[in-house]
Amino acid sequence: MRSKFILYFLVLMLAAVIALEGAETSRYIPDSCTTVVTISNVQTDPGISWLLDSWINSPRESPLRDFFDSTASKEMSVAVFPPKGKTPLYLLLVVKLAEGAKIDKNILNVIVTPEDKPEVKSVSYKGAVINFAPEENAPEDFSAYAVLKDQVLIGTDVDVIKKAIDGPSIKKSSGYLEAEDRFSGAADGLLFADNSGSKFVNFLQPLEKKWKMTLLLSAEYLEWMSYSFDVIDSTRVAGKVVFQGVDKTYIEDIQDDAEFLGEVFKRKFIADKIRYSSEVEVQDSTVLLNFKIEGIEPLWIKLFEQGVLSLIRPGKD
Repeated sequence: MRSKFILYFLVLMLAAVIALEGAETSRYIPDSCTTVVTISNVQTDPGISWLLDSWINSPRESPLRDFFDSTASKEMSVAVFPPKGKTPLYLLLVVKLAEGAKIDKNILNVIVTPEDKPEVKSVSYKGAVINFAPEENAPEDFSAYAVLKDQVLIGTDVDVIKKAIDGPSIKKSSGYLEAEDRFSGAADGLLFADNSGSKFVNFLQPLEKKWKMTLLLSAEYLEWMSYSFDVIDSTRVAGKVVFQGVDKTYIEDIQDDAEFLGEVFKRKFIADKIRYSSEVEVQDSTVLLNFKIEGIEPLWIKLFEQGVLSLIRPGKD
């Protein structure tokens, strides 16, 4: 169980966030999302480029990997939304292409349609063309996409693409702006989890049921939570987790959770011969968990082989 929890932590770092200062993909992330991860410096940072190459070349087949292998990306954001109807994992992926990068729409069509039913339909919406699979044939994760100049939007359905175009963007929400301010100029990637209206609590509940463990006892006392991380190379990661409480009332509970997470990571990583160190700091109504990891490459590889979304898809083991 601890192994799944550690992999879940890596998923948060990779994928299901706030955008880096000046990031462009976040402009298409609606503020109705629960969590959003933005990864920048995709081609230029050695750690991030290693992650992307390792994911693309892992043995697990995925048309999404074919897309990233066929073009050059500069930045990407992945947002998770509250479940919609019978769809337990509602997603939006936004990719900023590198200058001069080409797009193979045939590969995009493969992403949003099942192999045995490759039919693609399209609809015009506010100057954009949204391509999608008919509802009865739609794949589980992504079934619609749109290309807006140098940004590609890939979503669970047509509605989430429309939300991305309509806004309002998460870049204008107060919690996001506060978190962005704290991480101004930070590392390779950032995650923002919004708990307004208990969105993050509701996101965690099915995962806690799936894994038969409580992830954050203090989740209901959080206003938001965020990660910043720097993938230094294939083996080293450094970062910070910020738990923003609604006020000081439950700061000790939040601190307990941060210390618990640090201890879980430490024990798991020691078992896997991975060096881990962390420290917890309290600032008013905020708790910080600073961490460093060395020797993590085997866990990255395991995550890629299992499939990132399989770990955060409720009801799937």
